[in-house]
Amino acid sequence: MKANLISLLLLLLPALAGASASRPVVGHALEVTLEPDRHRLSVRDRVTLPAAVVEVLFTLHAGLEPALEQGKEARLESLGRAGGTPVPAERWRIRFRQPQHSFTLRYGGVIHHPTRGTGRRAGTAGTIGSRGVFLAASSLWFPSIGGRFLRFSLRVRLPPGWRAVSQGRPGDDGSWHIDHPQDDIYLVAGPYRLFQQRTPRVLAQIYLHRPDDALARRYLRATDDYLALYDRLIGPYPYTKFALVENFWESGYGMPSFTLLGPRVIRLPFILRSSYPHEILHNWWGNGVYVDYGGGNWSEGLTTYLSDHLFQEQLGRGAAYRRDTLQRYASYVKEERDFPLTDFRGNHGEVSQAVGYGRMLMFLHMLRLRLGDDRFVRGLRRFYADNRFRIAGFDDLKRAFEAVSGEDLDGEFDTWTTRTGAPALAVEGLKVAREGDGYRLGGSLRQIQRDPPFPLRVPLYVQVEGEQPAHLRWVRMTGREQDFEFRFGSRPLRLAVDPLFDLFRRLAPGEVPSSLGQLFGSDRLTLVLPARAADETVQAWRELAQQWGRRYPGLRLVRDDALERLPDGGVWILGRENRFSDRLWREVFPPDLMLEHGWVRIGGAAFERAGSSLAVTGRDGPRVLGYLEASSPAAIRRLARKLPHYNKYSYLLFQGDEAANRVKGQWRTTGSPLVVTLTGGDDLPPLEIPDHRPLVPAEKEAGTAVTPRSRR
Repeated sequence: MKANLISLLLLLLPALAGASASRPVVGHALEVTLEPDRHRLSVRDRVTLPAAVVEVLFTLHAGLEPALEQGKEARLESLGRAGGTPVPAERWRIRFRQPQHSFTLRYGGVIHHPTRGTGRRAGTAGTIGSRGVFLAASSLWFPSIGGRFLRFSLRVRLPPGWRAVSQGRPGDDGSWHIDHPQDDIYLVAGPYRLFQQRTPRVLAQIYLHRPDDALARRYLRATDDYLALYDRLIGPYPYTKFALVENFWESGYGMPSFTLLGPRVIRLPFILRSSYPHEILHNWWGNGVYVDYGGGNWSEGLTTYLSDHLFQEQLGRGAAYRRDTLQRYASYVKEERDFPLTDFRGNHGEVSQAVGYGRMLMFLHMLRLRLGDDRFVRGLRRFYADNRFRIAGFDDLKRAFEAVSGEDLDGEFDTWTTRTGAPALAVEGLKVAREGDGYRLGGSLRQIQRDPPFPLRVPLYVQVEGEQPAHLRWVRMTGREQDFEFRFGSRPLRLAVDPLFDLFRRLAPGEVPSSLGQLFGSDRLTLVLPARAADETVQAWRELAQQWGRRYPGLRLVRDDALERLPDGGVWILGRENRFSDRLWREVFPPDLMLEHGWVRIGGAAFERAGSSLAVTGRDGPRVLGYLEASSPAAIRRLARKLPHYNKYSYLLFQGDEAANRVKGQWRTTGSPLVVTLTGGDDLPPLEIPDHRPLVPAEKEAGTAVTPRSRR
């Protein structure tokens, strides 16, 4: 995610509305002394204004006590505390005797705000401490003159053994400089070990808390790889360096020319293929082209489509990724929680992620299928070239695609950025008839959602006798119902409606397996506590319920001996001692899951139940039930933190007190009403529908499936 500090940006939205390349730029020449043990900073800031003025208004963190160097030529006065800011803030006014282009402030004081939240959503508005320093616009550590871009130079005095990092290019003396307009000034510092390497494009840097040559080499190589990939796909990288910086709490932030990742995050093996390229790509989308937050955040969905989705597409898993995206939307976004993309600002939980990332990702995919890969890529390149270091919105994105395609895209953008809801499809009245030397297939598509119909291009795949793969036909829908008719030389055997999940829509029953996300997204979520469990175990379950209750409002906890039957809505059965657990094993879970004499068998693989923790979901009619057993109270506490991050999975197995994941998967789906057999034959060949070619083909290398290496 891009680390635009949303609370401050929301405060500034009126000033940013309609901003463009003509937005004025304020210069800062900052000299900073940091005293981490005292949580203090001291600053001298030479501020250069875009025009001569007689009055300047700015906001600064409360308690920093600014003073002017201008003496009698200017007067500084406090206007009192400012409201609506992430930190305690004070507003100030400078009045000059004569119009001035610049002024110099000295100020200092304490900034030390705690880290709040858990996991990847943990954060602080700003802090200076012995573990590290994080300062940004949200900290109000430099004078905020609203609605303006920034240029700056930065010199930092630090304790011995410490290094500072900011955006832009490093100087030989440890200073930092940026020439391009910015929307923030970041200052990160800590006791870092620096690894760096000059690549053909930029200076690659790795800042780690302790020496780790092997880890640094992997990230240095990956930095060059991903920069080369996106250079070719979008356009030149907009900065002169890129740095991976190890944070002192778990985070996933993307700043201009560097990313701030947590110490556990950077050591997870899959991060090199997921979060890391995502944060690098934000240097094009979000930190190279800025987001007009007043009109909606397009950046997160576009970045996800060109990183997370692209790499899954290269592995042949694009359709599965899109299905998971639609599943997340179905699990978490109920009608009353939905909102349009134009109202999306940033990631504040499952609902905002499902809309802001998921709906935007699927809209881009639909747009790509309409325009074709060549025009889609040219549209991206045009958008980047036209708006680099400018604030851009959905209208700018639309203009870029219209310019390269020559098509009017008002309808697509209006539908998918300003509307809520999603279409739900059904197919009816299918008939196959012999016609001359061939066959005619007719039927009707319907949109069955309560919302008004969406304009759609619906992909239908028809399996024909003696031919593989299936034939693709597109049906354009502008209303609630649309008839179709196709002709084939051989007998049609099956019809599948959108089997590759190319449309943003509500999934049909049978298309998606039960999942943890469906439980966590329930309108009513109940946790059933095992009354017969040991006191220490019961207490651990109660702590899990308290932690989940902060994330999922409305969650309730009841004892199994207080229930005659399971309540309505989503239900978690906690513990093998639970009196309802036997019913789930007998009636709800699929035959792929079995218990055998102290072993649990999942899909043919067997694991000892002792020392293992198990999370399993299954369907009980229209609702989803979950079962959770743990090997120890310590494992329960680990699972409380971990399980909400596994929302797409049907089942998981963990081992030990650390709850290390060993197995995860989804139940097989059968019986989708959108896949229809057209003949009475029982022995039909499998339906072959290859996924779309990746937007960027994978390049094979020895010992790895796909890596976006540059050719040299």
